[in-house]
Amino acid sequence: MLFVLKKMFYILALILVNLYICEYINNKLTARMELRRGYRITRVRGAGFPLVRFFRYLSRDYKINIWIFFIFLLSFLIWSAVPITANLVLIEMDYSLLVAVTFYIVLIIMLFFNSSRSSYSAIVSETGKKVLILLSFLLPVLFSIVSIVLISKTLSLKEIVNSQYQYWYIILQPLGFITFFISMFLQLKLLGLSRRSYLSTGINIGKEGAGLGKIIERFAVYMIVFFLIIILNILYLGGWNSIYFVRGEIIIAIKFYFIFVLLLLLDKAVGRIDNYKLLIRINWKFLIPVSLFNFIITLGFFIARNIYDLI
Repeated sequence: MLFVLKKMFYILALILVNLYICEYINNKLTARMELRRGYRITRVRGAGFPLVRFFRYLSRDYKINIWIFFIFLLSFLIWSAVPITANLVLIEMDYSLLVAVTFYIVLIIMLFFNSSRSSYSAIVSETGKKVLILLSFLLPVLFSIVSIVLISKTLSLKEIVNSQYQYWYIILQPLGFITFFISMFLQLKLLGLSRRSYLSTGINIGKEGAGLGKIIERFAVYMIVFFLIIILNILYLGGWNSIYFVRGEIIIAIKFYFIFVLLLLLDKAVGRIDNYKLLIRINWKFLIPVSLFNFIITLGFFIARNIYDLI
């Protein structure tokens, strides 16, 4: 029991430290790219501003509902099955990928249905359309994940990492990596990490989400982004496998922050997407067909190799 509590403490501390660093990088980088001063309210170049912002939100009036409670709970539960390093995983299981993806989908649904809770029916209708658009971006992710499962023949995230000791799966699955990354990026655009969420269709939703509820929603958004980056690392980039003399923990941290900064730069470069038809065309005319084609090719190789022994 003490060992489990120790792991929970390590995971929680790691999440909070990375959350603070990423929030600082996010706002600092956004300020630089928008040619504004950014954090100047605190010393050491605004290093304490995320904490100031936290207390500013906390000081506002807020209403906690059951959806916010479940969102907060799932934001932590999503890490119960995901191994951050080779030894830092809360629950060892052979189907950790399936459990993690299930938590991820449920968290997405709860987060965005909570965003649509409003007394304004027009806003609810508009947000409902955007929720369906975002959920459709899960299809390329799922096709890409299933393709990796066919190659590795396991649902265990640790075994998927261990099977990449010779070469990363990005070499075998370049199309899967591209569709996964683009889908992750478009989800980031819809979540609104560096700007107002795409689901916030009116100023009233922003007011209703102030206070502690706003903090929890933003925390959940960061957890989704962190989860997708870690899963991308595990599935395609070798996870925590060491490179030469560099430890695996340092390698996965470097890859994590590289992808995070790259996503932020792309987010600012592309700008806000407000066109439903553009999002639908990107998803249904590119992401889903490419990911489905990659899945069919992978399935064909799987059948030829494991059933007919042709390869």
